[in-house]
Amino acid sequence: MAKKKAKASAADANKRVPRKEPYDSDRMSNVVERLREQAGRISQLARTLDDADIDEVVIDGHAMLLRGLNQIDNFADNAARAVREARTMKFG
Repeated sequence: MAKKKAKASAADANKRVPRKEPYDSDRMSNVVERLREQAGRISQLARTLDDADIDEVVIDGHAMLLRGLNQIDNFADNAARAVREARTMKFG
């Protein structure tokens, strides 16, 4: 017999991060800066592999990275839609 999943308590539900959050240009710029820093770190690692003539390395977290990249794509699509809708509301 399969176990039943425990229901989340009301206290747990109140601790969740909201699905939608307001973003202004400063907050979006902070996100972009963080992405640039992360891209720079990964780019430096790629250069190091090339410079050291290392064929390949095995890195834990590959699936997590791919999920994160997909989430960034989805966020960018959602942000573009929100900006487009805000412009349409403002300028008609």
